[in-house]
Amino acid sequence: MGQDQAQVVYYRAEDVSGASAANIYLDREFITALKPGGYTAFCVAPGRHMLGSYLNDAPSYSGKNEELYAATFKGGATYYLKVREEGGNHPLPVNRALAATELEGQRRQVHLLSRASKVEPCRHYAYLDAPMVTLREFVLLADTAFDGRHGMSSAGNRQIQSVLADLQRENAQITRVEVEGHTDPLGAAADNQLLGQRWADSVRSALIRSGVPQAMTQATSAGSRTLVKHGCYGSQDEQRACYAPNRRVVLRVEVRRTPAH
Repeated sequence: MGQDQAQVVYYRAEDVSGASAANIYLDREFITALKPGGYTAFCVAPGRHMLGSYLNDAPSYSGKNEELYAATFKGGATYYLKVREEGGNHPLPVNRALAATELEGQRRQVHLLSRASKVEPCRHYAYLDAPMVTLREFVLLADTAFDGRHGMSSAGNRQIQSVLADLQRENAQITRVEVEGHTDPLGAAADNQLLGQRWADSVRSALIRSGVPQAMTQATSAGSRTLVKHGCYGSQDEQRACYAPNRRVVLRVEVRRTPAH
């Protein structure tokens, strides 16, 4: 459903006494008569509408001439409303989780012809089912992710597994991974370029070992050109400690998700 419509699901509880129907009205026009354990679903244009339900309303159908509940519906939203069995014509709003539980096994009421002119056929847009492609970014700090030989440390491998587990929990399908190595500004620029590449290659290899297709991964180096920490002073050890956030590998993971309905 797009932003040009709102959907309303109006229902009655199963465990109510009596067999009388509750007549449902929209903008003073009859929609259907709900039996216990029945529901109706319909779409309307966004905006202000009047709704109401009346027990023992037949055969005069006088409920449409009485005061109805006014509500403003937003486009793209679904509203779950319940008949008030204890009296009162205004609906009882219900959250989605409770409605899903109470609607399980309910019967849709289709035996009566709706006379509500404001009800629209619910439109379904195929583009809403199209997979959503997003870009996720993860940062691995080099001081913990790599050992002295610039290979992945045990902590680094755990970080890789944690990233992949997070994406799996989100049902995200990986379509592309860019791995970019970054160093601090200490040392020669050419050496930093090579070091950043070694770090990126190590992370890429770890991803491939963990099941990410090789063709989907790319490893590059930014060397010391993209710093997140500037202006560190003191001894070399002090500068190295201060510049630690610069020594990192950035994973930019393109993922695809299919919207849930």
